[in-house]
Amino acid sequence: MIPFRLAILSLMFCAFELGAAAAQESATVEATLTFAGQTHKLDHVLIVRAGNEEGMDASGPRLRIYLSDAEIPLRLAGGATDLGAKGYAQQAGMSAVVVFADPAGKDRGAQLSLLNAAGTQQPGFATASDTNALSEFQVAAEHASGAITFQGGQIGLTAKFSAPITANPITADLTGKAALESPPVQALAAYDAALAKADMAALAKCTTALRLKQIQAFHDQAGEKAFRKAVKSETGGPPLAQTVKRVIVRGESASVVLKGGEVAELVQENGAWKMN
Repeated sequence: MIPFRLAILSLMFCAFELGAAAAQESATVEATLTFAGQTHKLDHVLIVRAGNEEGMDASGPRLRIYLSDAEIPLRLAGGATDLGAKGYAQQAGMSAVVVFADPAGKDRGAQLSLLNAAGTQQPGFATASDTNALSEFQVAAEHASGAITFQGGQIGLTAKFSAPITANPITADLTGKAALESPPVQALAAYDAALAKADMAALAKCTTALRLKQIQAFHDQAGEKAFRKAVKSETGGPPLAQTVKRVIVRGESASVVLKGGEVAELVQENGAWKMN
């Protein structure tokens, strides 16, 4: 189970960033999502290589094909997981899915995950898998294209796309002392300390604006006593310095990989690293 300090109602607290996503030059897409009896047209595509350096995906490196009705920022789409993009889509009230595909373009199988469907009750997790979902699938160094079909079950998707693969390179990969002294780890340490004390003023300095808003909403709904009890039950582990294994930075997003397999995801906001 992901510790409370890393994923306290993570789908509620994913940051809501309205900045521009990566440029979609020469991208074309026609896609239709069906879910809960409703149909949603998707006219945006963002393709990112997920190298799985954090080890969060048992399937290894994959191509993430985001299809949506509005732009999704790269710093959320290209994180260690797709939870940042999922939270963004839900907060923005947009319709969006992500398709996980073979980064080499050889396997026609794919997995589909619903990020959000506008106008429907928050679905939590809706997924589908098909060993023949992709056709006319081609992947080059900087471009991917093809058709996607998922039919039957809870969720359906038909799509044709052609788009550049957006660059999302690792800009820093740190271990040991360098990792412990890195700004992302310092931001995570500040978050841990503030959360352990239920100090909302301190949390405001080390979390994104939307994450703070959602934490405050949870605090207000649960009440001070219950909030402190929940925090205390999840923040009593070993010191952070004993658990950090690696820090991976990709531009304005960062992953702090901890012993035990947990990963804390951070982004830059107003020039500072903050919990996402």
